[in-house]
Amino acid sequence: MSLRDDPSELPPPSTTEAVILDAALQVIGERGLKGATTRLIAQRAGVNEVTVFRKFGTKNLLIRAAIESRFEAASQEFALYTGDVEADLARLASGYQAALQRFGPAARVILAEVPHDPELSRDLRGPGQLFAAIGELLVRYQQVGVLRPEAVETLVPAFLGPIVIPFLTGFSADTRGRGATGVDVEQHVSRFLHGRAAQ
Repeated sequence: MSLRDDPSELPPPSTTEAVILDAALQVIGERGLKGATTRLIAQRAGVNEVTVFRKFGTKNLLIRAAIESRFEAASQEFALYTGDVEADLARLASGYQAALQRFGPAARVILAEVPHDPELSRDLRGPGQLFAAIGELLVRYQQVGVLRPEAVETLVPAFLGPIVIPFLTGFSADTRGRGATGVDVEQHVSRFLHGRAAQ
């Protein structure tokens, strides 16, 4: 099921809502989930705190909307099957790096803190749907005989890990000519496919 098929899907944000969502991610990146108060988010967005509550209801709903809006865009942009495995995986790697950059420092907070927030992690669908879309792409290449069989639970982390880890840790070698996290996309795709190509 795509986000568009989900009855609980959030509608596209208005301009004011988009500004508040961007502000929420900025403040989350600076203060963490607990420190990102609605007052600080409203100040950063240049709106009254009452406007934040009127648009989103609660802080958790605001945070969910901010995260989901970025994941929805990401899953539609780069988890696409064309039949050219190297091009598709290069687009996927580049797109995922770009998505991390769009989240900015908030990505580190989200990946580290959301799993420890039972209410937010229960209601948050975007990350799971994005990983499912990536898994579907890789499985499709298995089904057409391009990639050898491997459990999607290990296949997706094997592909995303080298992109995510440098971003989370802040460790990056020389980034000239590389993606936002310092990963050489062409080299990463080549290494991922090496040993996974179907015989």
